[in-house]
Formats: sequence, C-alpha cells, structure tokens
Amino acid sequence: MENPIGLAVQDFLYREADLLDEWRLTEWEALLADDARYLVPPIGVDNQSELDPDKVMFVVADDREMLRARVVRSNGGVDFAEKPRSRLRRAVTNIRILDVHDDIFRVTANVVVYRSRRSEVTTFIGKYRYRLRRSGNGFLIAEKRVELDIDVLRGQGGISIIL
Repeated sequence: MENPIGLAVQDFLYREADLLDEWRLTEWEALLADDARYLVPPIGVDNQSELDPDKVMFVVADDREMLRARVVRSNGGVDFAEKPRSRLRRAVTNIRILDVHDDIFRVTANVVVYRSRRSEVTTFIGKYRYRLRRSGNGFLIAEKRVELDIDVLRGQGGISIIL
C-alpha cells in the first residue's frame, strides 16, 4: 500500500493484531466503537459473508457489552478456558480497502492465527471483514467478522481467544 489512507488502515490492523497476540485486551477494547460487533459465522459453509447473526446461529456474535465482559473476565483471571493463557501469533496479509461510504471503510484481510497451549499448536485460517469507522486521526472497529476456512473445530476445540 502506497497511499496514506491504505498505510493507516494497514498500521491499524497490525496494531490490533499485536494487542491481541500480547493479551493487551484493555488497549484492544479502546479500538472498538460504542456499537461494535465481533462475529464468527458458522463454519463449513460457503456464504459466510452473507449470513445475518440475527437469523442464523453464529459461533460468536458479541456486541460491545459482551466484548467488554470478555475483557473483564480475561483480565480478572476468571476466563478458565484460557488458564494458562495461550501463546498467540497471527499473520495479517492481503489487506484491501473495498470501499468507503461516509466515514465507514469496508476492509478485508487474510489471517492465520497460531495458538500454542499445553504443548499443542492449533491454527485458525480465514478472512477478516472489517467495518472501520474514521475517528479523529484514526479508526475504530464498528464490526469485525472472522470467516474461518475450516470445516470443523475439531483440532481447535472451542474459540476461547479473540481471533
């Protein structure tokens, strides 16, 4: 990306990835818009980007309050699914701004998240679909949809991390 807006979007997504990998969830939460949604559609289907969480059961469909509760649980040490905490590393690539309407940027990126825990490494592969809202000199996450390219969560178990 050579244009300033593209570089700013890329930097924002890389910063978000670092915060999540380092479990700096309070700082990550500050990147969320007041009406933010975090969505993981059903896996193993072809039309994940078209599914509506109000009509179909999603793996994760969190609004801002549910995300805040996740952060509080994790920071308070009561997130038992993550005791001990997983070591995380993610690669975010192929970042593209699809379009801009008013102050909303529709952005996609490919992602691979590696989770290492109790001598096991699991991999989540997929696509991020963001709605980023311009805010001051930066962006806020209005919606983050994670479309996983896996058929079942067998090896991954549940999704106890924020992808």
